Amino acid sequence: MHSFEKYTQLTEMAMANIADLDAEFLQRAQRITSFNLGSTDFTTLKYKAEIQHLFHVHMFDKFNLDKTIKGHPTVDGLNKLIKELKRLHPKQFTSLHNYNLKGVGPGEATLFFLLDDASLGGGSASAADININGKAYEVKAGNYNAKQRAYKDFKLGGTVPLEKMVAKAFELRNIVDPELKMSRQGTAEKNGVNGQQIEAILKDRQLAADWNRNVEIPYGKEASKYLNKNDLILMVNTTPKAEIGQIYHIGRVDPKKVKVDVITQGTIKPKILV
Repeated sequence: MHSFEKYTQLTEMAMANIADLDAEFLQRAQRITSFNLGSTDFTTLKYKAEIQHLFHVHMFDKFNLDKTIKGHPTVDGLNKLIKELKRLHPKQFTSLHNYNLKGVGPGEATLFFLLDDASLGGGSASAADININGKAYEVKAGNYNAKQRAYKDFKLGGTVPLEKMVAKAFELRNIVDPELKMSRQGTAEKNGVNGQQIEAILKDRQLAADWNRNVEIPYGKEASKYLNKNDLILMVNTTPKAEIGQIYHIGRVDPKKVKVDVITQGTIKPKILV
């Protein structure tokens, strides 16, 4: 057992060591970014205030919680708050954007936090991604391609009838690239139609007309019908990096702006001109 004098010395040494520690680092390292929450906790408003409080205290302590949005959102209103969260705590915002909840996509936890009347669908096949005051919204987290001026890199649900369109697309692909060599990787995907192949089809007047009549136009109609079942929220997922989490569109989409991006693994991936 140490004498009282020895104990005092050890205590003073410990206090001195603590004083030398980097307080900012400790605060960052101890910040909580995950809680004992399940998807069902987000499907009602029962614990809305409690969850907002947790995210506020442990992730965005400098954010004024009074700024959260009541009622239905606008692009400008949401983006103003999203930019503020990113400015205050960029790493915490990334954690919130990718918050790990079963059946919940990127960005949906952010919307739950910022929209006072929003509850999540929780991954149910029959439920919309978000419900706000009885109004359903579909959320698509994709990426924005500035060169194409298009929002892309997301998929539609499995209920869109694509078989005839895909078969025609493969037929036209085989005309312009019969040996499947037209690919930046060297070998094109057997069950796909890439951007180079589509460009080659569109350069031929007759093939382009066939593509538009039997692939592009019917796909735009079917895809927009699916997307317009509810109002749509388009959010940046990973690209551009500086715009992760930002909203590009809220509302319905014009069928003429829904285009074929590429076909991969036998399914068509869309792009929306914005």
